[in-house]
Amino acid sequence: MATAEQKLEKRNEKIKQKALEKQRIRIHDRMNAYEKKHKRERKIAPKDSFISLQHINKIYDNHVQAVFDFNLEIKKHEFIVFVGPSGCGKSTTLRMIAGLEDITSGDLYIDKTYANELEPKNRDIAMVFQSYALYPHMSVFGNMAFGLKIRKVPRVVYDKEGNEVKEIAKGLIRDYKREKNKLTKFLAEAQKENKEEQIKLLNEAIKELDEKIEYLSTHEVTKIRNQHLPKEEIEKRVTEASEILQIKEYLSRKPKALSGGQCQRVALGRAIVRNAKVFLMDEPLSNLDAKLRVSMRSEIIKLHNKLNATTIYVTHDQTEAMTMATRIVVMNKGYIQQIGTPIEIYNHPANIFVATFIGSPAMNLYEVELDVDSIVFENGLKIKLPHEFSLASTKFFEEYPIELEKELAEYEENFAERNELRDKINHLREVLAKQNKDLVKNLINKEIEKLTHELNVVENSDEKRNYLINAIKEYKETNVNTKRKLVFGIRPEDIYQEGHVDTEGTLSQKFDLDISVAELLGNEYFLHCDFANKEIVAKVTAKKLINVDEKVSIYLDLSKAHLFDKISTKLIK
Repeated sequence: MATAEQKLEKRNEKIKQKALEKQRIRIHDRMNAYEKKHKRERKIAPKDSFISLQHINKIYDNHVQAVFDFNLEIKKHEFIVFVGPSGCGKSTTLRMIAGLEDITSGDLYIDKTYANELEPKNRDIAMVFQSYALYPHMSVFGNMAFGLKIRKVPRVVYDKEGNEVKEIAKGLIRDYKREKNKLTKFLAEAQKENKEEQIKLLNEAIKELDEKIEYLSTHEVTKIRNQHLPKEEIEKRVTEASEILQIKEYLSRKPKALSGGQCQRVALGRAIVRNAKVFLMDEPLSNLDAKLRVSMRSEIIKLHNKLNATTIYVTHDQTEAMTMATRIVVMNKGYIQQIGTPIEIYNHPANIFVATFIGSPAMNLYEVELDVDSIVFENGLKIKLPHEFSLASTKFFEEYPIELEKELAEYEENFAERNELRDKINHLREVLAKQNKDLVKNLINKEIEKLTHELNVVENSDEKRNYLINAIKEYKETNVNTKRKLVFGIRPEDIYQEGHVDTEGTLSQKFDLDISVAELLGNEYFLHCDFANKEIVAKVTAKKLINVDEKVSIYLDLSKAHLFDKISTKLIK
């Protein structure tokens, strides 16, 4: 038989789940309502981006959100890598770009075209899947040619003498007139609401359409018709792609007669022959062994450079991200953590998650107290830091809590489930104040007590609100003029063995440490040592044999050290 405590716990859990479900439904409904209205507005593509993702959100039918407010501008010919742990939303975002997943809210532009409602086949995208997705009954040639055989493409029409056919493009004129009518309606709405910037952009767009309509009405242009590619063109493309990927001798084989690496090359070849604007790759190397992954990485980079393509590549492997990307997008739990070049993300990680996810071995982290210009470890060890660390810390603790207070105020204002309960309680209290009958008073008090309990459970079940409240409280209790609790980080490669110091930066004092594990990786060692009552990993050159239980003398390169805020995990310096 359940105890009173167990019954209360069960009741609280029921209230919590109900509140969370209501919150998810509210956010989903609000997003759908916004998107319905937003779709009717004029879509203007950004000028400097080839692919633009603006405030992209993805919520599934069960109201679970997978991607939160994703914003990214991609230039032509970039190699963008989405990296993060499993379930962070990277593949979902890629599938939204491909058109294989609907976008709940937000705007996607591909080559200046609003692409939210474009069919996948009309997005001019080639995709390479993790599982290769080859047709087992077709040869390599058949797999690579299949997409070309079924697809119609715009082609110039020639007469019997081989001359280009010219005509007045009535269909195009009709399309432009239809677009102009839409813009005219948008313009009327913008003029009613006095949206000056929109009015200016719409007038420019209408003027441009008028010029096109006038030109096309008086000038004949080359006739274009959607046609299947000729057999010779298909064979030429497949042969060229097979030569690039070094699989020409396998064109007659079936997939079952190929190795994993060869199958992956066929999948890449199928994408190459399309001559698409964008290549999307969803963990294409994850099924290959380590040696093959290394060689295929370089093949894909060469391919990207040769085709001068725009590529978006998804992986959970930070080595692939660091070696292949023009820019990296680090994701976690559906949120973008940081966007930057590999060197920017490596040298200046935005938070502890990025610092530990990027880099192998991971960054060494220690909880410390900052005391003026020195950090003090848990065992009392003290290291003096350059003065700029202290200045950055003071600035952070003065400015960041103000941002959090604004965020909390906005969050509580929009916390509908909490506000609804508070309004009910306040209304009942007003009714209670005017009531004289004891019986009715007791009933109202019981209802207030029940709703107050429900309110407390709802408030305590909201993780973000709790984080904001607790964080603000901790920041207020922190005196910027006294010791501050922080997290100190140093990468293994920024730790130098005595006699092998390779930096002009500020060094720590020398530390003589006991080696517990020495991992030899050919030309370098990963040394695991005891430091400040915790393990530290140092990456040092393998100039001589190092044994376990030996001592090693090391220095920390403080110019490359990092300080993180313990509460928010954000980078301070």
